Amino acid sequence: MGRGMPSGRGLSPGTFPSRLSQLSVAEYQSHLYMGSLVCNSMLTEGEVRALTALHGEQTVSELATNLDRSLSYTSELVERLETAGLVEARRQGKTKQVRLSDAKALELLTDLTQQYSHIDWPELLSGAALRVCYYLDTPRTVTELARHADVHRSTAHRAIAPLQHRGIVYQTDDGPYALNDGFEQLTVEEQTDTYTILWESLDEFLVQTPTELTEEHFIPTGPDQFQRYGLPLLARDRRHYLYSETAGDLSPEMLCCHMLVIDSGARAQSYCLLLLSHVDIDRDELRAQATKYGVEDVVDELYTYLDTSGDQRTSQLPEWEDFQELAEEYEMTL
Repeated sequence: MGRGMPSGRGLSPGTFPSRLSQLSVAEYQSHLYMGSLVCNSMLTEGEVRALTALHGEQTVSELATNLDRSLSYTSELVERLETAGLVEARRQGKTKQVRLSDAKALELLTDLTQQYSHIDWPELLSGAALRVCYYLDTPRTVTELARHADVHRSTAHRAIAPLQHRGIVYQTDDGPYALNDGFEQLTVEEQTDTYTILWESLDEFLVQTPTELTEEHFIPTGPDQFQRYGLPLLARDRRHYLYSETAGDLSPEMLCCHMLVIDSGARAQSYCLLLLSHVDIDRDELRAQATKYGVEDVVDELYTYLDTSGDQRTSQLPEWEDFQELAEEYEMTL
């Protein structure tokens, strides 16, 4: 997870609200955060139990005691959760201190486990259970849940059974399963319009939408932002936004990587070449952003192309003469 993690992962098109009041924006963000946790990990019971047992900062040894597990087992748990961006660790002398990360999805999970503290959530939400619950935004059959959650039907059925026993899920009169009131945090938002999540980490999301978003933390990006650098591109009635509470202004390095996530075809790569050759780019920063967004190989190919004046190019990149003509169209000197 990446959505303190090394990189994010693209998702299939999802449905999220387009008419965003201040309240629904917060709800929208909450479901995106929970969605990133669901879609990035199939947590084991031990991992969920470790997350719910971490209060404040603890040493790995203290956490092992609280979990009643061995130090080696707990160390492996911590390493996996640290890699997933769900915990943060630091060395203090010879001991390793561990705390929950600032991932917003963990806040939602913590709220839920505290509100219903009598429920053994680690047992219930391990494996595919959290993923299955996430798609109970509307009553669904086991077959439908399996398809949405991308698990086998038998796996979905095993996940539903203990949830039904604990009163979290119930079976409707006509067969489908639904969530009981009070557990809406585990699902997606009511569907009103289509948003495609192109990339996400635990706390950031690259979103494609047919509508304009003006709310806080949604940063415009994508093809239409190339006009900042004298490269007016048509976005085909689609808008793109980076949702981030920590990112500042959209940098050219970020814009290049976003463009390659949105569209890595020949046309998009040609315009990224123009951007790289026209704007003062920090190569180290671009490399860091490319790694974050999982497009480092493409960025390397773009720079190899520019550094060799097109002598080394992939099939997606233009002949050097064609690229020169494209640059002339935009009155750019290579």
